[in-house]
Amino acid sequence: MIQATLVFLVLLFFIFLGFPIFMSTLITAIIFIVAMDIPFSLVIIRMFGSINSFSLMAIPFFVLAGNIMMKAQITDKLVDFANAAVGQFKGGLGYVNILTSMLFGGIQGSGAADASAIGGMLIPAMEKQGYDKDYAVAVTAGSSMLSPIIPPSIAMILYSFYTETPVAKLFLGGLVPGILIGIMQCGVNYVSYRKRGYDIPITRFSMIHFIKTFWKSLGALIMPLIILLGIVFGIVTPTESGVLAIAYGLIYGFFVSRKLKVGDLPKIIVDSAVTTAVVFMTISAAGVLANVLVRMQLQQEVLNFAVNTLGNPYLATLFLIIVFMILGCFLDPTILIAMFAGIVVSVGGAFGFDPIHYGVIMVIVMQIGAITPPVGTFLFIACGVAGLPLEKSVKPLMPYILVILAAIALMIFVPGIVTFLPGLMR
Repeated sequence: MIQATLVFLVLLFFIFLGFPIFMSTLITAIIFIVAMDIPFSLVIIRMFGSINSFSLMAIPFFVLAGNIMMKAQITDKLVDFANAAVGQFKGGLGYVNILTSMLFGGIQGSGAADASAIGGMLIPAMEKQGYDKDYAVAVTAGSSMLSPIIPPSIAMILYSFYTETPVAKLFLGGLVPGILIGIMQCGVNYVSYRKRGYDIPITRFSMIHFIKTFWKSLGALIMPLIILLGIVFGIVTPTESGVLAIAYGLIYGFFVSRKLKVGDLPKIIVDSAVTTAVVFMTISAAGVLANVLVRMQLQQEVLNFAVNTLGNPYLATLFLIIVFMILGCFLDPTILIAMFAGIVVSVGGAFGFDPIHYGVIMVIVMQIGAITPPVGTFLFIACGVAGLPLEKSVKPLMPYILVILAAIALMIFVPGIVTFLPGLMR
């Protein structure tokens, strides 16, 4: 355990020096490989081995599909639909932000893309209506958590890869928790709006306008449904569903919205390739460091501590949650999943937890770090869009984090929230 602690201290040292996550992880791994007299060839073997999987091909496909749909101005249509549905309530744009994130998650599966695309549209709109910057950032960053939970989820794909847990069941397992967290965050938005004493003018609900926006958004709204049902019923694999999503996005962009042009494709492909490269470089570096931790027997030590020392399933789960939340303040969720997915499976299996139930909960926990300083990716993006110093976002964001933790507690004690839909699969 002392060796593993030293690994994380060295890793944090390079992160605080300003090195990219990929470089910090790889340099740390190389240092300990040399120190432990492990053959250097392990670096190359593990880097390529960590990404050599057909199932991971789903990631670049979903990234590309999401970028195609954004260029086709699907985000605009989702925002319009959400505004028509909930914009008439006090705090309307906050509800619109949360609902759009729920809908957007079913298309992109990336919290960073959510914070960038939706934040870029709604944060300026909220400021224009009279909302404070910190309010707009809090609701944007908090709701961006929904994208990695609601299927299709890149985080769930990664967890499936590392644990060999069926990705279709993980997708279904994340659906109800994602909706639950979204509803609870709407409650936070309601309280925050009242507490600040806002009196921002709202538009009256119009059924005609709602039906019109629903019809215009229908093509975008059914895309996640097609993807999810295709995977659940075994028609396509997750990777094949990514290809299906690309084809659907191209048809939608060229012939339905007519906002996508042939000349847009080179930039879309390049942007998607850059995003994919960052993700895969991080995965490959994390794979090397994860192997170092395995050689240090970290997994076995954590398992022994959880089972033999704590000896209680709920105390062990609380222990993992605390560890992941602390590490999540400094490490990207991708790194956490790569390093600790095996430990999650071991601890959950030792106490007889359903693997889907336990996996979904821990993936959600690992995402919390993305909205907490100092490394919170989603939070940084939202603050960057608003031009708000990071420290001013922490206090208004806390209620959104607390409801996520409350939802996690509810999921632990009521497993059916996670397992009901996966249980319908044969």
